[in-house]
Parts: sequence; structure tokens; C-alpha cells
Amino acid sequence: MDSEFDSQPSHLPTRERGPSAYVNWAAARQQRPLLRTDEYPLYTDAHIVAEAEHGPYRFLNAIAMPNGTVRPAVILRYELYWEFPYPDFSRTDAERYHGGTPPDEIAALASLALGVRFRAGDSTREFIPEKDPKGSPKAWTTRALPVLTLSGSFHRWVLPRVAKGQHSLELLQPLSILPDLSPPAAMSLVRSARLYQDPLWLAESEPALAWLLLVSALETAALHWRTQQEEPLVRFQTAKPDLYEALHKLQPAMAGWVAEEFKDTFGSTRRFLDFVLNFRPPEPQERPRWGGIDWSDTALERILKTVYGYRSKALHAGQPFPAPMCSAPYTQPDWPAPTEKPHGDASMSGGVWRESDIPILLHTFEYITRETLLNWWRAQAPEEGGRRA
Repeated sequence: MDSEFDSQPSHLPTRERGPSAYVNWAAARQQRPLLRTDEYPLYTDAHIVAEAEHGPYRFLNAIAMPNGTVRPAVILRYELYWEFPYPDFSRTDAERYHGGTPPDEIAALASLALGVRFRAGDSTREFIPEKDPKGSPKAWTTRALPVLTLSGSFHRWVLPRVAKGQHSLELLQPLSILPDLSPPAAMSLVRSARLYQDPLWLAESEPALAWLLLVSALETAALHWRTQQEEPLVRFQTAKPDLYEALHKLQPAMAGWVAEEFKDTFGSTRRFLDFVLNFRPPEPQERPRWGGIDWSDTALERILKTVYGYRSKALHAGQPFPAPMCSAPYTQPDWPAPTEKPHGDASMSGGVWRESDIPILLHTFEYITRETLLNWWRAQAPEEGGRRA
């Protein structure tokens, strides 16, 4: 896909679209002047190996000891070719708002690509062209250091895959696709990544909230995906056929107005299911000795419907996700993988659930969420020969 900058080679447009890291990469491709380079620590509890560089973003390994604590294990070197223009206060504009800064965008995308906890800290060093080549240290502290809160005296990981093992920065390869996306696709990707990033930090202490955010991460991507596939009027007609017919007979223009006004709300459950089933991952290569889920499309759709139903109850009735689905999985030292679902009927925190009503654990859904979003991300890569350096 062509960048918005391609049609204007001599100067940047007045109001660029898309997330900051995306627009900055487009400016670098257009060989805009380098404004400065900032270094940001990326905090994580994961064991990080290797290094990587993608466009104006370089990931330097700080060789942090893998001791299970949160520390700055990666240094993000961010080359800045574009800055936010002076805002136009004549109207509200939240088109690129996601609640974070440009390095937060890269940290979230890296979190999604590697499947680990990443948080960006404040800039610690600044390099300005034609000044000290060694840079200048900075200590502008505007945010608290990230903290990973664990619950329980004898903690077992709710998300063991996130906490354990080595995670290579070579897995950042999908980041190279970012500048070839359309501005809306790039914005949806960053928002989905931000929604995926937060529950990794919450899962060990507030797993019920982590459930909500993981579902929202998929919904955000699904909304963009469905919007690209169907016109609002078609979505309205499919989701509410009787209402569409009644309005169309009453006043054809009214059906179109309603379709446009409520285009993001029609068929939310079906949109969620279709998106996940379209980009779903295969079953994991390593499976538990028992307590595994059925990974067929039919069985997975039933599980996803149950999850979405609990999401609706949590949002609209204040009923949290079932406690058994928020628990750490069971495993043994000689098992290839932990259990993927709760085992047996359960009674916890005042609730009682039959086994059939608690069909999946949070760590299994995190795997589905991450791999589905990655498959969607990779599917947007341009055809061979269409990508620009």
C-alpha cells in the first residue's frame, strides 16, 4: 500500500494520519532530516536474547540477568524524523489517540510480537545531529516504573508462557510490515497491541480484568477487518434484516442513515467469532497430558461464544469472568505443557460452575489472542516486490 507521503515528496503534509511510529517511519523513508535520536528503556521480566533493527527503530539488548524481576532489558533507540504538528483546536480530534506516547506504540507492538511484558520508560539519552556524538543523558521522570504484582503466597504463573523461557528479538520481524499498512490499519494494529500489552501486566494479580482487555484487543482488530470487507448497509441488512426491511419500506434513505450511524455495533458477536476463526492459530505443538481443549473449529466457536457471553456480563452486569477461568494452569515437571482448561466442576468466591461452563483458561486464550492478532498482522503484508525499504 502506498504511504500518504508518496504523493508529496517535497514536504510533509499538514495533518498526517496514523500512529506516530508509523508516520515517523514514513518520514524516514522519504529521507526527511533526522531531528534527534532518543533512547528509551523497555522494562520486562522476560529473558530477552538477540538484537534487532527495523527502520528507524533499533532494539539493543541490555544483557539483563534473567532473575524474574522487572528491569530494563532492552534499549529502544528511536530515530525521530517527525513530531506532532501544532494542534488545531477548532474541533475535537482523537483519530490517533490510544493513551500512550510514540515509544509506547513500539513497546506494545514488541510485546505482541514476542508475547512478553514490555513497558517503555522515559528517555535516558538524547542524540542531536551536529552535537556531542556520545549523546546527552536525560533524567526527565514523568512516569512511574512498571511493577508486576503477584497474588498468593505460593505463586503459580497465570500466564506461564509469558514469564518463562527465552524470548528472541528476532521475533520482531512483523514490525517490518508496519510502514506498508494503510493509516487506519496501522492505527487499529497499535490499539490492538496496546490492549494486548496491558493484560499481560494485570494477569497475575487481576486476571478478570485481563480477560476483558484480551477480548477488546481482538474486537478492535475485528472491527477494522470487518469494515474493510463490508459496507455499513450490508452489515445492517445482515445483522438486523427485519428492522432493515421495515426502515427501507418506510424510507429507503433512513435505512442508510441508521446503517452509517450504528455501523460499528451491528453483529458484534458474529464479527468477533468470524475474525478469530479466520485468523485462528493451530493447536499448540506441546500439549498437556490431560486438560486440553478441542481445537476443532466447531468446538473453538462454542468456547469463543461462552467467552464473549462472559465478556458481556462483565461489562453490562458487573459479573466478573468465572474465577476458575482466571486461575493458574496445572502442570507437572515432566509435562510438555500445562492444562488448557479448568478440570472438573468448581466452586470459588461464592460462585458454582459446571465444567462445561468454564471451557478455557486465561493462558490458553492469551495464546489464541496473540497468534490471531499476529496472523492478521502478517496477512496485511504487501505482495512480494511491493514492499519498500
